[in-house]
Amino acid sequence: MNRKLVAAAVVILFIVIALAVIAYAFLAAIPAYEITYKEPASAVHASLGKTATSDTIALRLNSVTDGSNPATAAAWAKYNLESGLASGIWLYNVSLMPPPSDSYLVANLTLTNVQHTPVPFSYAALALLTSNGTAYYANYPACNANCSAQALDNQTLNAGFSSDLYVLFSVPAGTSAAKLVYTTSNPVIVMSAN
Repeated sequence: MNRKLVAAAVVILFIVIALAVIAYAFLAAIPAYEITYKEPASAVHASLGKTATSDTIALRLNSVTDGSNPATAAAWAKYNLESGLASGIWLYNVSLMPPPSDSYLVANLTLTNVQHTPVPFSYAALALLTSNGTAYYANYPACNANCSAQALDNQTLNAGFSSDLYVLFSVPAGTSAAKLVYTTSNPVIVMSAN
């Protein structure tokens, strides 16, 4: 009986390994950042430093900088530390040192709930667009403790919520941002990055 169990375990292990190899080959074949985004005609637009408002939130893109920028790195470290100290949990303890051949662009934006009730928010719905429409979706966010508790942990902004938010995008080296889009608002919010 034990030999049958061992044989079954070995067969199951081989199946799991084969499935893992197939999944890895499939995922490795998909380009990580070759997604083209076409903004809808109904989108709300704002230039850099100006606010665009949808049905639930207002967004203002303050800047898009390289992660190696000292001011960006300092803000990123400060917000990660503040958030971690408040909650005891560091959700995004991410270094701003990208892997070879990549670059980190960090968008600083101001996020405001324009409703008198809580509204949903997901940083994962933020996309950085290049001039040819190639989209790179957000990798990691950082913001102060109050913002982290709402926008990052609960994905809900309380009434009266307003905070700066830093969002990291991993892009190929040499990539520059043309726009930042919040893809799930109604209407979609499109902010110029320059």
